[in-house]
Amino acid sequence: MHNQAHLDILYKLKKEVEKSNHTSFIHTINQIIKKVYLEHYTMTFVGHFSAGKSTVINRLIGQDILPSSPVPTTSNTALLTISDEEGITANIEGQKYTNLNSYDEVKQMNRENYNVESIDIRFKSHQFQKGFTFQDTPGVDSNVQTHSASTESFLYTSNMVFYTVDYNHVQSALNFQFMKRLNHAHIPVVFIINQIDKHQDSEISFETFKKRVEDSIKEWNIQLEATFYITKFSHKENQFEALKAFIHKQDKERESINDYVDRMVHFITQHQSNYLDQKMNEILAQLNIEARVFDDAYASFLQNQAVHEESKLLSNTTALKTDLTKKRKHIIDNAYVMTHEMREHIRQYLESLAKDFKVSGWFNKSRKLEETQQTRLNLLMTALQSKVTQEIAKPMREDMAYLTRFIHDQELNALILNQKFEIPTELVSNLYQTQIQISNQYVLTFSENLMKHIRQYILKASETLDARIVNAIEITDETTETAENTSDARYFEQYIQLRDLKTSLNTKNYQHYYIHLDDSLDKLIDRTLITYEPKPFTNVDSVEKVHQGYNTNQVESNRDKIETALHLLQDIPLFQSTKNNINQTLKRIDRQLIKIGVFGTFSAGKSSLINALLGDSYLVSSPNPTTAATTEITYGSQNSITFKSPSTLLAEINDVSEVAGYSFQSIEDFLKSDTSKLKLKIDKNRLAFIHAIEQNYDLYLQLTKDSLSMAIPKEDIKKWSAEDQFATFVSTVQLQLPIEWLKDKIIVDSLGLHSNNQRHTNETEKILTTSDLIIYVSYFNHSFTDNDKAFIQHMKDMNQLMEHQAFKMVVNATDLAESDEDYHAVMTYVQNALNEVGMTPELFGVSSRNALKDGDKGINKLKSRIDQFAQVESKEVLTSQMKHQLDYMCDALKTMVHDEEDNHTKVAEQHTHLKLLRTPHVFDSHLLITTQQQAKNEISDQLYHLRERLNIQLLDEIKSVFNGQMTNTDDFKQEKTIASKRYLDQIHQRLYLEQTLIVERLKRCFANHFEHQLIPTLKALQERHVLLQPKLSFDLKQLETPYLKIDLEPFVQALPKLFSKKRLLQAQGQKEIHESIKVLTLQLLDTPLKDLHQALDECLQVLINQGNALLKNLESEAQNEIDRVLSYRIDNNLIDTIKHILPTLENTLEIEDTHE
Repeated sequence: MHNQAHLDILYKLKKEVEKSNHTSFIHTINQIIKKVYLEHYTMTFVGHFSAGKSTVINRLIGQDILPSSPVPTTSNTALLTISDEEGITANIEGQKYTNLNSYDEVKQMNRENYNVESIDIRFKSHQFQKGFTFQDTPGVDSNVQTHSASTESFLYTSNMVFYTVDYNHVQSALNFQFMKRLNHAHIPVVFIINQIDKHQDSEISFETFKKRVEDSIKEWNIQLEATFYITKFSHKENQFEALKAFIHKQDKERESINDYVDRMVHFITQHQSNYLDQKMNEILAQLNIEARVFDDAYASFLQNQAVHEESKLLSNTTALKTDLTKKRKHIIDNAYVMTHEMREHIRQYLESLAKDFKVSGWFNKSRKLEETQQTRLNLLMTALQSKVTQEIAKPMREDMAYLTRFIHDQELNALILNQKFEIPTELVSNLYQTQIQISNQYVLTFSENLMKHIRQYILKASETLDARIVNAIEITDETTETAENTSDARYFEQYIQLRDLKTSLNTKNYQHYYIHLDDSLDKLIDRTLITYEPKPFTNVDSVEKVHQGYNTNQVESNRDKIETALHLLQDIPLFQSTKNNINQTLKRIDRQLIKIGVFGTFSAGKSSLINALLGDSYLVSSPNPTTAATTEITYGSQNSITFKSPSTLLAEINDVSEVAGYSFQSIEDFLKSDTSKLKLKIDKNRLAFIHAIEQNYDLYLQLTKDSLSMAIPKEDIKKWSAEDQFATFVSTVQLQLPIEWLKDKIIVDSLGLHSNNQRHTNETEKILTTSDLIIYVSYFNHSFTDNDKAFIQHMKDMNQLMEHQAFKMVVNATDLAESDEDYHAVMTYVQNALNEVGMTPELFGVSSRNALKDGDKGINKLKSRIDQFAQVESKEVLTSQMKHQLDYMCDALKTMVHDEEDNHTKVAEQHTHLKLLRTPHVFDSHLLITTQQQAKNEISDQLYHLRERLNIQLLDEIKSVFNGQMTNTDDFKQEKTIASKRYLDQIHQRLYLEQTLIVERLKRCFANHFEHQLIPTLKALQERHVLLQPKLSFDLKQLETPYLKIDLEPFVQALPKLFSKKRLLQAQGQKEIHESIKVLTLQLLDTPLKDLHQALDECLQVLINQGNALLKNLESEAQNEIDRVLSYRIDNNLIDTIKHILPTLENTLEIEDTHE
C-alpha cells in the first residue's frame, strides 16, 4: 500500500472526528483518504448546469466518456481517472458501491431511484499521467437540491477548481460569490467562459465583453490562476488550446502528495477544531458559564445533583418508602458480620449445644453445662450486637442522615441518627437443631441462616420508623426547583468529552494511538460492495400533446347567426335592454385587444422571443437587471418612455444602500455624500445603478421638468432601454410598430424575475394580473430552474383566480441542442417539471435566432396559437354569453305564445307578481350587507392562513441564506447584514406575491357572493319574462404599497445573540438559529399584517361602493324592463309575428361549439 504514513494520519484523524459525531465532515475526509490511497491528482470543474462542463472534459481527454446533457442529471459528481484498467463504479448513499458495465447502467440506477452520490470512471489515456483525475460536478444552480451539497463535499479533494459558465450567464452574482468562497478556502481557481460562439459583434464587441468580465473580477476582488474564453466551434477568440496546455502543465508540475496531505491535515484539524469550539461554546451558552470557571461549576453541579436526586425521591412517598427498604437491604446484604472471629463464636456456642459436648468435673454437670452454654451465648451475642451496630446500624444512620434536613420532628430525627437494633437472644438459640457433633459445614449453614433472620428482623423492626419518616418529610418549592435543573448533566459530560478531544487534536496525541490500518480501501472509508442487477426497463417516448384547435370559420359563422337572431328580434318590442347588451358586446369584440405578458428569469430570452414574433430586432434587453425597464409593444408609430418618479428612484437608492448601513432622505443628500465606502460594500452588479444616478440625475431633472413621459425617436430606443446610465431612470418603454399582426395585441416584455428589486416585483404582478395570455420563457441550457418553478407555482395560484387567462410555456434557444435527443430531453424535462407543479400548458420549443435568420417552425407554431387565442379563444366567452341571452329570449317567446293561447289567466298572474317584485324595490339592499360580512370573514381567513403558511415556509428561505456559506468571510458581522438583506429581499418578493393573491381572492370572494345573492331575484324576473344580464365586473387595483415589509436595520439588530460563525457550522446550532430567525420574522410581521388587514378593509369598501353602484343601475334597469312588460299589451298581431319568426330563430340559434 502506497502512502501508508499519510493514510495513517488521515485515518486516525477520521477516527478522532467520528468521536465527536461530526458526521457531515466524515464524508469529506473519506474522499480525501480515497484520493490519497488511489494517488489521484484532481482538476475539478464546477459551475452552472448545462454550462458545458462535461463537453469540455470530453474534449480535453479526447474521448466522449461523459454524457453531456442540457438538463441536470439525477446522478452527482463524476470522476474520470487515467488508469491501467478501465471500469465504472457507482458510489451509492449509505457508503455502498457497485461496479457497472456501462454508463447506461448509471442512468438505469437513477430510474430505479438509487441515490447515486458519485461515479468513478477509469479509462486509459496517453495524454495524461496515471492518476490524473477530472472531477465533473453537478450544476450549482439546478433545481435538484442534492447537487449543490454534492459539489461542496467534493471540493476539498481538488488540487485546482475550474469554474465554468456559459457566455450568456457570466455576470450572474452567483458566479462571483462562489469563486470568492473558493478563494477563502484557499483552493486555486481558474475561470472558464464557455460557448463564446453565442457572442454577436452586432450587439457588443468581444473586447468590450472581456473588459466587462475583467472589471467584474476586479470589483469582486477575485484571485484567479487564469481566465479562458472557449468554444467547441471555430472562433477567433477561442482559447481552448491554451486551456489544454495549461492543464497539461498542471499534470507535469503536480502538487506532491506530501504537500497535499499536509494541507488537508491542517484543513481537517482547523475545521474540526472550529467545530469542537463551536460545540463547546454552545454547551457553555446552555450552561450560562464561561470556560475558565467550568471545573468549579462542574464540582458545584455534582453537589447540586446529589441534592436533586434526594429531592426527586422525597417528593414521591411511594418511591421514598421503597427506596428506604431497598437501601436497608443493600446495607444488610453488604455488611461483613460473619467474620472468621464471629463464626468461631458461633462454633463455640454450637459445640456447647451438641450431644457429645462434655463439661469437666463430677458434680453438677447439668448446671455447669447450662452455664457454659449461656456464657458462650453471651459472648456470641455481644460480638454479634457489636458487628450489627458497626456494619448495619451505623451505615444506616449515616445513609439516612440527610433526611433530617427535611424533617422538623426533633424526636424522629434523634431516632434516625441513633438507630440501633438489639438482636434478641432467641433469634440465635431458636435456630439450633440438635446435632451429635458440630461440623464446619453446619457452622457455615447456621451462620447463613442467622444472617437471614437478622435481615428479616431488622427490616421488620425498621417499618415503623420508615413510616414515620415518609409521613414527616416536607418538600419546599426551592427544593423542587433545584430538582428541575438536572438536565445540565449531559451538557457537562459532553463538554468534558469534547474538551478531551480538543486536547488530543491540538497536542496531536491521537497520532500516537495504535490503530490497525487495513490495506483495503473499503475498510479505510467504511464502504460496502453490493451487486447491482438492472431491472427490465421499457423506454416510453414522450408524446407531445396535440392541441385541439378551434375552427375559425365556425366562429365567424356563430357571429353571423347571432347577428341574424338579433335582426329577427328587432321588431319584437320586448327585451330591449338585453338586445342592446348583445349589440354592445358585438362592438366590444370588434374592438378587443388582448394583452400578452411575457415572463421569465433574467437573460431567459424574453426580448429575443418577442423580436422573433415581430420579425425583426426591435427590442434590446438591458445587461443589468437592476436598471432594466418594462417594454410595452403596440400597433402604431409613436415611441415614448415613462420615467420613474423621484420617490421611486430614492426608494431604489436606499434599497441598494441599506445593506452598507446607508440611508438618504433625498436624492440630493445622496449626491452630496461620499459614496466611496458605499460602493465597496454593495453588490457589484448594482454599481451601474449608483453611477448612473451620480452622472445623469441632472439630465433626468431636466427631462422630467414638465412630465414623466417623453416621446423618443426610434434610434434612441436602445439608449433608454439597454444602456445603464440612461435605463436607470426609465420605468416603461412604450414601443409602437406599424406591424399588422400587432393590431389586436399588446405585448409586454416584463422585467426579469428574481432581481431582488421590489419595483420589479410590483410591476411583474401588475402585468401578471392584467394579462389575457401569459407566455413564460425558459432558456434551453437553463430550463426550469428553481426560480422558474417558484414563479410558475405562484402563477398557477393566480391563474386559478383569473378566469379565462391562458398560459403557454416556451423553451427558447433550441438551436443550442446538439441532437434530437438533446432537444427531446429538455422538452421532456420541462414537461415533467410542469406536471410536478400541477400545470399542463402547451409547450413550445423555439429558436429566436433561427427565426430571424431562416425561419423557425417553433416560432411559427407559437405565433399561430397566439393568433388563435386572439381571434377565437379570447372571444369564446362573450360569444357563449350572447348565445345564452338569445336562447332565453327564444324560450320566453315560446312561453308567451303558449300562455296567450292556452292560459290567459297566467299572463295576469305574471303581471301581478311583477308588481309585487318591484315594490318597494326589486333588489334588497341587505344583500350587500351579507356579502360584506362574508368578504370580511375571507380577509380574516386569508391572513390567518398566510401566517400559518409562513410558519412552515419561511424556514426554506432562511436555510437558503443563513448557512455555512456565510462563514467564508473575514467580516462575519458585515456578512450577517448582507445575508439579512438577501433574505429580506427574498421574503419581500414572496410576501408581495402573497399580498397580491389575497387581493385577488378578496375580489373573487366578493363577486361570487354578490352574484349568489342576486340569483334568486334574477331567476324570479326571468320566470316573468324580464331578462337581465348584469355585468358584475369589479375593478380592484392591486395595492401599490408592499405592506408586508421588514426594515433591515431593526432585523439585523434583533438577530439572536448566539448567531456566531462557529454556531452556524454546527447542525444543532444552525437549526436553533434558523428557528430563532423564523420566530423573529413572524414577530416583526405582526404590525405589517395589521396594516395589511386595514388596507384590505379599505379595498373591501371600494368593492362595496362598486356593488352599490351596480345595484343601483341594476335596479333602474329592472324597473324599466318591468315597465315595458307591464305596459305592453300582447295582441294577436304580436303573437302572429312571434309565431312567424320562432322556427327561423330556433334554427338560427343552433350555434355549435367552437371546438372542432
